[in-house]
Amino acid sequence: MISIKNSHVLFVVSLVLNCMFMLVVLYGRRMGPVVYKQSHQLEKDVVFLQRNALSLVVDKPFTSEPAAMESSNNTRVNIITSSSKPTTRAASTNSCDEVNHFAFVKVHKAGSDTLAVMFQRFGDERNLSFILPVHVWDLHWPNNLREQDYLPLKTDEFNILTYHCLYNKTIFRKLLPEKTKYITILREPYSQFKSTFNYFNIAHKMKERNVSNLAVENNFGLFLSDPDKYMKMMKLVYLPNFMAFDLGFRRDDRNDVQKVINFLQEIENDFTLVMITEHFDESLIMLKRLFCWPLESILYISKNVRVYNHGVGKPNTTDPVDQKNMALHRSWSQIDYVMYDHFNRTFWKKVALEKRFAEEVVFYKSLNDDISAHCLKTPKLLFHVNASEWIEAFNVPMETCQRMKQHVSSYIKKLKDDYFALPNATIASPQNNNKTSISLDDMEEKVPTKTKVVTAEEKKI
Repeated sequence: MISIKNSHVLFVVSLVLNCMFMLVVLYGRRMGPVVYKQSHQLEKDVVFLQRNALSLVVDKPFTSEPAAMESSNNTRVNIITSSSKPTTRAASTNSCDEVNHFAFVKVHKAGSDTLAVMFQRFGDERNLSFILPVHVWDLHWPNNLREQDYLPLKTDEFNILTYHCLYNKTIFRKLLPEKTKYITILREPYSQFKSTFNYFNIAHKMKERNVSNLAVENNFGLFLSDPDKYMKMMKLVYLPNFMAFDLGFRRDDRNDVQKVINFLQEIENDFTLVMITEHFDESLIMLKRLFCWPLESILYISKNVRVYNHGVGKPNTTDPVDQKNMALHRSWSQIDYVMYDHFNRTFWKKVALEKRFAEEVVFYKSLNDDISAHCLKTPKLLFHVNASEWIEAFNVPMETCQRMKQHVSSYIKKLKDDYFALPNATIASPQNNNKTSISLDDMEEKVPTKTKVVTAEEKKI
């Protein structure tokens, strides 16, 4: 029989747990409705890829998950309400070793420049060896990497690859040691396409090249009304399923269900982490924990943030015209949508296995906002960060701020200067190239004249 005193204790405990549960629900809403939510439209996408053929992609992750993952509410409660000190891999310096060998496969217009600068800073501060491009800033994108595209190795081994380069498992494994970890990032596909269309100024190019006689602001909708037609006219053959293309998917295979499944399986198996642009800070905390990095290594200042051109704009869920355009894009790039939904879901399942994840994210966001604001003011003083349960005390000197504010291209120049300052240089320094970003011409498919056209898959290192 339960005493009145014990009943009172149980009532208080029950009340506290219910309050905690409500906080978790509210936090989950703030983090976005995409967590564990399966889109009805995704089911329509699967029909396109033959009925039920991609059921394993839609209904469950490729890797096995604990039975405890069945209840998202319960697992999210465990994240928030754990009262112990942080016990994650990243919280304890003795539980794992810092990862210093990794390849970041950049996906266009998904926040990858911000990450690339962060990774350059990480390697620069530790004197790690980068796979540096010989020319400009990419590694033979949109074709496979070749030996003549990167500067020769001058140390025992390469540590980091973080520039635009088509993912090719065979080539990457030849260049990087076996212990290398692989990471990438995905963005909601319609947002990623809009950002691409805007960045490369495709609407204006359609007008300039007499592809369209409409007003520039109407060319986005015109393009999506018949994307295959305008893609060919503009020679932008990489645009459909653009994220999948960056990750090595052959565009000719998009109607082959088994090859799509094999591709997604390979990404699942090869990559330690697939980050999500819409949950950028959460992705970085997961990276920090998986790679055993100190929190100061994932500080950042956003790069390449642009204003959208008139007629493109950010996705608008209340605009029926924009929703129609989104449906057109989905039918054109369905593999990107399937891939994004799958890895968004599996990302949150990783989160659910972590302890006190949400608390660390809140702490990190506040700290990064403070430090980035400080660095943007061109500081002359140290920014001191006090010790807490999440971090040891550290300082942010002016040099760190300068590195954080660098653009990818200027950081490449700095790293190349360091490379050529090392002894035993094997090639002459390439001539300076003022080009700092990819252009629409880089996107166009190039067909050499009077020579055999060699596909990317036929090329070897």
